[in-house]
Amino acid sequence: MNETTKATCADTAAVGTSGINTKRSINLPTGCRVRVDETRSMVELPIPRIRGDCNNDYTETKNNQNDDRNMVGRRRWKSISSAIWNGGLRSFTSKTERSNARRVCVFNYKVPSTYNGLDPEPKEMLQNAMRNNYDALMRPNHTSDDLHEETTIGIMTAASMGSLRTATRSAGGVVVDAIVTAGISNARTAGASADYFEILPPECINKNLPPPGTINTVVVINGVSLTETAMIEAYAITIEAKCGACADYSIACAKNSRQLAQGTGTDCAVLLCPTIPDNFLASNAVAYAGKHCLLAELIGQAVREATKEAILSNIHHLYGGGDFGLVKYHLHRLYKKLKSLALEGARPCIPAKPMDPVPNAPLEVSCLGMILLLICYNIGNIVIPRSVTILLAAAVWDRYLPEPPLSFHPVVLAGTMISLATKQYIPDTVFSLERPVLGVCSGAVFLVVTLFTFVSGAIAFMFALRCVEDASTAAAVSENTSVFYLFFFLQHRVVKFALWMLEVILFKTTFSLQLLCTIALQMAAFLERKNIQEARAQLSWLCSRDPSHLNSEELAGGTLESLSENLSDGTAAPIFWYVLFGPIGALCYRIANTLDSRIGYRGGRYEYFGKASARFDDLINLIPARLTALSLIFASCAIDGCNAKNGWLIAFADQNQCASPNAGWPMGAMAGILGVRLEKKGEYCLGISLGDSAIGPTPLDIRKGHKVVQLAGGIVLMLAVFVCTLREALS
Repeated sequence: MNETTKATCADTAAVGTSGINTKRSINLPTGCRVRVDETRSMVELPIPRIRGDCNNDYTETKNNQNDDRNMVGRRRWKSISSAIWNGGLRSFTSKTERSNARRVCVFNYKVPSTYNGLDPEPKEMLQNAMRNNYDALMRPNHTSDDLHEETTIGIMTAASMGSLRTATRSAGGVVVDAIVTAGISNARTAGASADYFEILPPECINKNLPPPGTINTVVVINGVSLTETAMIEAYAITIEAKCGACADYSIACAKNSRQLAQGTGTDCAVLLCPTIPDNFLASNAVAYAGKHCLLAELIGQAVREATKEAILSNIHHLYGGGDFGLVKYHLHRLYKKLKSLALEGARPCIPAKPMDPVPNAPLEVSCLGMILLLICYNIGNIVIPRSVTILLAAAVWDRYLPEPPLSFHPVVLAGTMISLATKQYIPDTVFSLERPVLGVCSGAVFLVVTLFTFVSGAIAFMFALRCVEDASTAAAVSENTSVFYLFFFLQHRVVKFALWMLEVILFKTTFSLQLLCTIALQMAAFLERKNIQEARAQLSWLCSRDPSHLNSEELAGGTLESLSENLSDGTAAPIFWYVLFGPIGALCYRIANTLDSRIGYRGGRYEYFGKASARFDDLINLIPARLTALSLIFASCAIDGCNAKNGWLIAFADQNQCASPNAGWPMGAMAGILGVRLEKKGEYCLGISLGDSAIGPTPLDIRKGHKVVQLAGGIVLMLAVFVCTLREALS
């Protein structure tokens, strides 16, 4: 039967130079003494004991101090820890040549919340803290010559010492104490995105550190020794128990509130147990400490209880005491999760090769998307025009739901048709570079035929939808029998919603902002981790540039160019033409843009055949490209580290470097906003007007550019909503 033993605690108040300083002294059943004040805590260990000793009372008394002095020469503590000072696998003795009074201690120092982890270096800071604070806390009558740096394990935290909690479990003469301090502002899940991307040396870590918060765990086992293998198992149990305590309170990862944290980014754990005395057989040491054994139960329960209580004290400190504080905490956690759902959207990752399948959206994201779609549909029947509901619903679909099936995707069908026509049905003489007039004229005819085919098909499709909706409405109105009226009324509502959804899907297939932004973020992640080959493969999602010889700076530049240009071609322009001509206008634009991307480039087989498509694409992008540049400039005003004025200046100064009359506007604005050079060797160098202040782009610039593009896309959407609403109000 397990026995839970309560620790004894004595609180005293002392007045120091800084005012009233509350100190606590806690005596634990293992014999440990914990001393705590506002900035530090010390776990002072007793002389270790092993089962089989004549005295199994682990609390020191004057009667057994003589026995302790006899045993001190052959009794030591050993530890496994991730401590800054004396970490790793260590062995400590309570007696040295210089002193008969030294004890093994664990020193937990509270660093200022502004500490950057570099200045001073952590070991130096901890050593100074031990020298300056050890005597004041532990031995007021001792001099600084009596420090115990060689027998002290040093750890650090930014959490309040007021969160320190202890828990004890004992059975069969073995006692386990857990001492925990906890902060949760730096919570992380295992595998969360890194904050720093240099493995070595530590000096490369930038100083934009995450918020402070650490869960420090000290486990003391007295009464039994463990082999190194068992110590590692016990240490794993300690970590898992801490993770379990975090799960009990659903601590969310600070990087992604939808994921549960298993701790913080700076956690430290220390586990200590006695060594085998010289007069004991090695077989007396515990060789197995897995979850099936009693020792694992003691460790797991003690650590989980102490960690839960420490976390709870932190929650009460942040959100208020009692049940109301817990309710407030869980409401805040729910809010953060919903916010994370809304901000992240549907695509957490994209395969490196464009032809690989795109992963499905997480279930909760898809559910949120469907709920928002239903809201868009229902408010359209009450508040806003139908054209606005389709616009908003398509934006919701883009962010939270997967792309429509490629086999029915109009853009994919258009690309397939163009490829078949140019490779199998159009004679090669049309593409001859020696017959430019024939090529230009044939290309113009091909442009008109392709647009007519898809636009007439879309018009017929929209007309059929209207006919079905009208027939459904007429059937519902004409039926007077109550039973059949209810049936036809429900049928009418279902048909009306289905037809509305088909219009939404038709419009959605003409643009994609979420996919573009997700690919850009993944490019940043590859480049941050120096995965150049993966980044080169990923770039093919964004542009047709040969990436095989591009370096990190050039890959980042290509990503930013594609972000800004595709914001115009892939989002702003379809929305612009939707506002003017509805889903048909957006589809017509997308087919023309697809023609330009397939046959409108300079040089090669389609030099003359593609000119009509290229010039038509330039024409229909004249206004959207400039509106995109303006939206990027306005969006940059809300993003730290961006310069809207430079974006305006560079867009005007450098846009004419590009062969296209449109591409230079959004790309020039992006170069100026971020203060970087966007260069395609032999063709243009946007941002050169900034002079020496323009630098090569980095992954951090991609992340800033992503924020600007997301916000600019939102500006374009809201402007379109305003124009559609105003037009409906005036009509």
